[in-house]
Amino acid sequence: LHHKSCLTALFAVRTSLRQARQDGSLVFPDGSFEFEAVGSFRNQIEANNRLLWIVPTVFFINLLLHYLHFRNLPISLIVFSGIPIACAGGMIMLALNGVELNTAVWVGFIALAGLAADDGLVMASYIHDRLRQHALTTVAELRQQVYEAGLKRIRPCVMTTLTTLVALIPILLSTGRGSDVARAMAWPVFGGMLIEPFTTFVVPTLLCGYFEFLLRAGLWSDLLQSSDVAPAGHQQPPSLPSPPARSPGSPPTGPDPPSGGSPPSLP
Repeated sequence: LHHKSCLTALFAVRTSLRQARQDGSLVFPDGSFEFEAVGSFRNQIEANNRLLWIVPTVFFINLLLHYLHFRNLPISLIVFSGIPIACAGGMIMLALNGVELNTAVWVGFIALAGLAADDGLVMASYIHDRLRQHALTTVAELRQQVYEAGLKRIRPCVMTTLTTLVALIPILLSTGRGSDVARAMAWPVFGGMLIEPFTTFVVPTLLCGYFEFLLRAGLWSDLLQSSDVAPAGHQQPPSLPSPPARSPGSPPTGPDPPSGGSPPSLP
């Protein structure tokens, strides 16, 4: 039997025994007797209970870090959208290989949550900074800037994904002691990183749609004001230093420019 089937059978046995004791069909002998799960079965139950709050906490921390970077909730949610897409790829890979869900698999999904948003974060950061440095007035200019920014960041994103996939191949091909646990953790990451490059197309598209909405609604200046970088075409010229003030009756510090006549002669 698979691990999940065994765990399901043990849950069913425990439930039926407790019901039999409650309705009186199962009578324990006199003394202090109690039905408790022990050994690996109990460890699995405790691990499942911990994962019920660990996995949502990891996802929330990722979203919080994105918000601290952009200081903008819609942009943070757009970048965060790469994590569910990658998790879907991890689930597909588990189904194709017949891997049952267990604690090691969920640890792999936790690791995937930290890797899946890398490409979207790189792409969104560069697009965001590039748009803040240009004075945009039309939707066509906005789309052109997003397109050029995406072209310049597609290669770093692809290289990051490829290096991660190549690094996971030795783990997936391992056969030694503990390799089953290592493969269970690696399969979600491998499947998620195969799907994750699609976020390099999803994130720029969603960002462009969001920025188009701001531009059409007249809220584009609010995004620029939240930046420390002044947009091009709106920079103030540098001010010249003012000459030092002179007290009345003090001699001039330098020669006066000629006014067209001869300078007065000294007595």
